[in-house]
Amino acid sequence: MQDLTSLREKINEMAGLTLSMLQNTFDGFMKHDLEILAGVLKDEQRLNEMEGTLTLSLVDISKGKVTAVDKKNIMLMTNIVADLEEIGDYIKDMIERIEIKIEEKLLFSDDAWDEYKHMYNVVETELEDAEKALRMNDKNFARRILCNTEDHVDKLVQQYRDNHSKRLIDGICLPRACNMFLNLLDFTAQISRHTKAIAKNISDLQ
Repeated sequence: MQDLTSLREKINEMAGLTLSMLQNTFDGFMKHDLEILAGVLKDEQRLNEMEGTLTLSLVDISKGKVTAVDKKNIMLMTNIVADLEEIGDYIKDMIERIEIKIEEKLLFSDDAWDEYKHMYNVVETELEDAEKALRMNDKNFARRILCNTEDHVDKLVQQYRDNHSKRLIDGICLPRACNMFLNLLDFTAQISRHTKAIAKNISDLQ
């Protein structure tokens, strides 16, 4: 049976994989590169396998003689693993939309590109901080994520949805492309929410 220290190292590895998946998805999106996106989908399968293995290992440890502190840490670590896997699911959802955008040659306006890039950068920074908090065992990175209230991303989404609706009405964007843009906004916002949940659990680890 593995100990909690070795499992924390595996969780760090899982966080690093999740971050690279998000970054590679954005890279494939910007380059319209289906091969990059296919590689991310393979990583998503690996992420699912890691989630299953880690969860079983954490449950096994919890069945043994553990202290109250360890039991709490096991619960928090299980939550972190689940949130990382959920982020992987949203990345997969993003890729499905991006593949359609590439295959159907759907175009975003310059404003839509700028808005999505800003939104992505906010969320990427959050996930980078979560990965650093785990890898470096430094809760300051987790606290930095939590200082950015969930409101911030939600307000960005609402603002960009309103802007996009106006572009649609003005004939600047096509309805099909509009739906893709809104889907990407929503999926990216969900990644932010799960990243904040991870940060909260990291902050509570002992």
